[in-house]
Parts: sequence; structure tokens; C-alpha cells
Amino acid sequence: MLNPAPVTDAIASTLLAIADLNAAMDGRIAAFHYRLGQEYRLAERIYKMAAPSMLVAWDGTLGGNFNGQTIWKHRFSVYFRMGNAAGLTDPVGYEDLWWIVCNKPPTGSQVNIRYMQLYPGLDIMDTPSVAHALDEDLQDRFAGAFVIPEIGDN
Repeated sequence: MLNPAPVTDAIASTLLAIADLNAAMDGRIAAFHYRLGQEYRLAERIYKMAAPSMLVAWDGTLGGNFNGQTIWKHRFSVYFRMGNAAGLTDPVGYEDLWWIVCNKPPTGSQVNIRYMQLYPGLDIMDTPSVAHALDEDLQDRFAGAFVIPEIGDN
């Protein structure tokens, strides 16, 4: 099984390479790692996210077998807040941001993130999902989910 930490970094780097997304997030797309004493807890980090910004975090790994082979399903969450749309003539909303994530190719790629091998040894991701959430102040935010299978022990 691969270490999910560099995969988390690879996802954040790939998202940064999507020009329209990078512009909409003002370049604030980062990876979160669970390192006690070095970073906030995930819930606190999400709460303190500036608008606009994105945060990628490993959310766990599910193991199993398929056709006699070991398979791992790595789950990564992508938390995002849009920028303030007040006074903008063409604001970028949550629906627009998720569409950009799923459909715009990163710089230098002919395909979007759904059809890319984001890290050596991993397959392309399952179809991504997104869901609405509220923070402690009842502010809207969204969380996307990338599930990436790994077949065998790499």
C-alpha cells in the first residue's frame, strides 16, 4: 500500500495546475497532513479556511480483495470555500468550482483530473462526489470526495 501523504500533495498540486481553479481560489489550494503539533486539527483548519480556498486531506483507506488481488480504496476530501461574490459581475459559485475541478485539464495535460493517474502506482479515480456542508457559523462550504483505487501492494 502506498503512503497517502505524497498522494495528498499530488492532488493539491494537480488542483493548483488547473488555471481557472487557481485563479478562482487566489492560489490558496493546500494539502493537510495529520502531524500533531505542526498543524491545526482538521476541523479547526477547515473552520479557519480563508474565502476563497481549498484544502485536500486524506480521509482514510478501505481495503479489500478483487479477483484474488489486494485492492485499496484511498479516500481524499477536498474542502472548499468560494470567494465573496458581492459586487462581482461574473461570480464563481460552488457549482462552477466543482465543474472546473472535474472538467478543466491541468496545465500541460490533455485530460481532466478524472482521467489522470495522479500518482505513480495508482489507477484513475472513481467518479468524484461533492456534498454541501455548513461550518460552525452556518456558512456554506462544500466537500468533494476523490476515491482512488490501488491494485496490489506498491
